[in-house]
Amino acid sequence: MKKKNKNKSLVSQTIHMFVIQSALLGIVIVTYICVSYYTVLENMQTSSRNLLQLYGKELENKLENADMLLERLIYKNNDYDMLQSEKESERYYASIEIKKIIQEQITYDQYVDAVVIGDSTYGSCLDYENSDMAYQEREDLRQYALERAKEGSAKAEWMIVRIGLQNYVSKMYVWQGRSAGIFISVDHFMDNVTKKNLQKIFILLKDEQQKVWGGCGKQEFTCEIGKELQATPQSLGVYKNDYTLADGKLQLSAYVSKSQVVGQIRWNMILVLFVILILAGFSVFFINFLRREMLAPMGHMQRSIEQMQTGNREYRITKEFESNEFIVLKDAFNRLMDEIMKLKIQSYEKQIDLQETELKCIKLQIRPHFFLNAMTTISSLSQQGKNKEIESYISALSKNIRYMFRAGLHTVSLQEEVTHVENYFEMQELKYPGCVFYYIDINPEVREWKIPQMIIHTIIENEYKYAVNINQMLTILIKASKADVNGEEMLYVEVEDDGAGYPKEVLQFFENQENTISKTGERVGLKSVKRMMELMYEREGLFTISNIEPHGCKNTFRIPAHAVQEMKEQKQIKMD
Repeated sequence: MKKKNKNKSLVSQTIHMFVIQSALLGIVIVTYICVSYYTVLENMQTSSRNLLQLYGKELENKLENADMLLERLIYKNNDYDMLQSEKESERYYASIEIKKIIQEQITYDQYVDAVVIGDSTYGSCLDYENSDMAYQEREDLRQYALERAKEGSAKAEWMIVRIGLQNYVSKMYVWQGRSAGIFISVDHFMDNVTKKNLQKIFILLKDEQQKVWGGCGKQEFTCEIGKELQATPQSLGVYKNDYTLADGKLQLSAYVSKSQVVGQIRWNMILVLFVILILAGFSVFFINFLRREMLAPMGHMQRSIEQMQTGNREYRITKEFESNEFIVLKDAFNRLMDEIMKLKIQSYEKQIDLQETELKCIKLQIRPHFFLNAMTTISSLSQQGKNKEIESYISALSKNIRYMFRAGLHTVSLQEEVTHVENYFEMQELKYPGCVFYYIDINPEVREWKIPQMIIHTIIENEYKYAVNINQMLTILIKASKADVNGEEMLYVEVEDDGAGYPKEVLQFFENQENTISKTGERVGLKSVKRMMELMYEREGLFTISNIEPHGCKNTFRIPAHAVQEMKEQKQIKMD
């Protein structure tokens, strides 16, 4: 007889509980929305219409007062007519009287930004503006008034114009070479609305072409100044009310979105509270169930995982669970951790082997250059019959071989590397007498700084192979000092010469991120040094090459204080 499985299914129990709670929550939401939505909607629409009427009346008063000011300036005003008098004195006194009229009116109607009168006959301009207006804005208005005066006659009506960098609500009379206009900036025109009344409503100012020029309130749709709305109210789900100004030339539109209506539902809370109490009681039971059947087991598993993260590889989940899901999860997790730890150890061992192998290969790439060059030099001296030079060369060569034959890539002191390089210069002087002048400038405080063995030597070897010319002296400069690189103290080593510089293809090959070998086999030492630095310090950009003006090349090393990967130095080979 098959044994009955007494373990509980946490998933099925959770689903049942969640369905019941969701049903109760749905009742709360539907009841709340249905009872409250339409009432709030009606209230907000009424509020929108009332606010639009109030705001529209205020703006109408602004326009009417501005009309009265213009009419007072133009109609039955002898001073206005005298602005075109042939006598300069009469024009001057007329302008003073007109400016007094403007100042008296503006004192009581401070919403007006500027009043400008332009005369094309004499090219003069009389204006009054508020103290907040910038100089350039005043100049733009004067220029606009003079241009309009030159047009002849034009119908006077309220419109929105862009002058310079500002938008203005403007009305201008143009007659017989004169213009008289009043200007109210759109921002000034719209700022009468109390901000707290616009938390739920957005008001736009539009012209006859339905282009938007200003707005107040919380905006929920895209509108660009001087252009039509990019979406219709219907597509945005909003309610709209309009109010016309200036005989239909201007229009105010108030918008209320449906999302704002939903956000304002706040009554009928007694019924909602009753349902919520029922839901709260069930939630207590449901939360206790989750704590016992899910949260407690998950907490235990979390603590077990934290133990593993601290480095305890032997720790495993041992607690007995009642739910099938947690039992399967525990067993699977324990098996998975066993496999992960095994693979992790294998991966580390393989990675170490690969890095050591690559470092050894790089070393084998660097050393043959030296020995091939040495054999070539000895052969050349032998053909010339220079036996004493051969003896001196072999003596210097033996010193270099003792330095080079240290197994593994490791670090040495900067002083030790420089001593080896100086010995190499001495050896090469026998092959290229008088062809190289070198100078070594090393700060005493960095002489014991640890650097990868053979890196400076490889650069100097390349100098002799590609840059030295028996017909021209080559100057080589080696400098070393401490430097701060992005907040880290490093050794900064530069090797420069005044030769022909690196060919373009060598620079491109060096910058290539792939670890490839040159097709011609040239400059492989430079690429090997670059890769060696990346492996030993586990970072890029520590070795760079470049050309300098007017001619020559520069090799730059940035060497951190400690290498991350370093092969142990074995006992030096004796060479008698």
